[in-house]
Amino acid sequence: MLDQEREALEPTRGQASSEIRGLRARLHRSEVWRSMFRHRQADTPRGRALQSFSNFFLHVYPVKIPKRVLRFRYSFRLGYIATVLFGILLLTGVYLMFVYTPSVGSAYGDMQRLKTGVGFGQLIRNVHRWSAHLMVLVVAIHMTRVFYAGAYKRPREFNWVLGVMLLLLTLAFSFTGYLLPWDQLAYWAVTVGTNLVNYIPLVGGQVQDLLIGGDQIGQSTLLRFYAFHVAVLPGFLVLLLAVHIWRVRKDGFAVGRSNVGAFGEEATAHPAAAAPAAAAPELYGGRVRLLGVVDRESVTAEERPVDDTVFTWPHLMVRHVVVGLGVAAVVLALGVAFAAPLRGLANPNLTPEPAKAPWYFAGLQELLSRFDPLVAGILVPAGAVLVFVLLPYIDRNPATEARNRKVAVVLFSLLVVLAVGLTVVGTFFRGPGWQFIPPWDHWYVEL
Repeated sequence: MLDQEREALEPTRGQASSEIRGLRARLHRSEVWRSMFRHRQADTPRGRALQSFSNFFLHVYPVKIPKRVLRFRYSFRLGYIATVLFGILLLTGVYLMFVYTPSVGSAYGDMQRLKTGVGFGQLIRNVHRWSAHLMVLVVAIHMTRVFYAGAYKRPREFNWVLGVMLLLLTLAFSFTGYLLPWDQLAYWAVTVGTNLVNYIPLVGGQVQDLLIGGDQIGQSTLLRFYAFHVAVLPGFLVLLLAVHIWRVRKDGFAVGRSNVGAFGEEATAHPAAAAPAAAAPELYGGRVRLLGVVDRESVTAEERPVDDTVFTWPHLMVRHVVVGLGVAAVVLALGVAFAAPLRGLANPNLTPEPAKAPWYFAGLQELLSRFDPLVAGILVPAGAVLVFVLLPYIDRNPATEARNRKVAVVLFSLLVVLAVGLTVVGTFFRGPGWQFIPPWDHWYVEL
């Protein structure tokens, strides 16, 4: 029965051999090939749909998408770019693991050996570092764009929460990797960051001991940061990223859709299947969930709505391939042009000036220089995270356009301007003693 259905949906073997000849034709008709690839790449609506249904990598995408999604300005592909950067981090990180030992006696030497003793070692490290910086930046911009687009509203509330968690994991990912070179820059940047944990009420000391593993940063700290960086955090991030992408797939795109079926026809739902969805359409944001498709019972002519959708394969996939190659080219160019810094061996007895946290925590360090550590280091960031997590449930305004959400947009814009301003000042305008020094007078920036 399965073979008959397959033959009904695919061209016959005689037709296939007339289209593709030679060794390639025999390969495509072989049982081995057909067991791996069940459907030929037929350039028809049903053929493209079958490609999506039968391919594991395409199955995470919807079969058809609104045409508007293809526009670069729709989302600037920020979520996909962040995913590509994470993939580059995984590949380059695995390569670096083969030549790195998480030991205070050999970590710094391994970093030096990457320059001359390992093939493309310094380039791989440069690409890894730039990918990490760009991933933090892209994820933050992606969250900002989602807010301004109002894409955190029903039915996408929980996906926004997952996005906030992914942002926190991305920051933790970069922070734990910052210590691994075991040089002065890494040692003191992590020292500044871990000292903030001590201000957490009640459990601050215990959390700091858990991270550091002793009285000061040493072998236990390096081993724990390494374990978090290569095992714990990647596992959580992959899991949440998979759920996040799945929810995007299930919740649909934040764009209006016409009532068009999956194959370019108006969807006709079976009455028994459509009844539960019609009973509570607000559950899916006013959309009707399609549970089954049946043949038409009549041939009465009717006016069909204009189809505003296109097939994911190949339209969206081609754009994703181009964007992915572009992202890889950018990080490779940055890796060639700018080498990852490596200062002197970590020395707990020699404090560099200025001792700065990584740039993505520089704004928090700037805030600490102006206010009480408990307020600036704990209450403000914890409060901001809590507000972001609860935002979809606090904001009851159903509108998604920015012009209809003026209060929320203004408040969020002020917060973004404040965060960016503090980060720029802390990164570029602070020197020894945390004095205000313009970057055109002296460059105290370590990326």
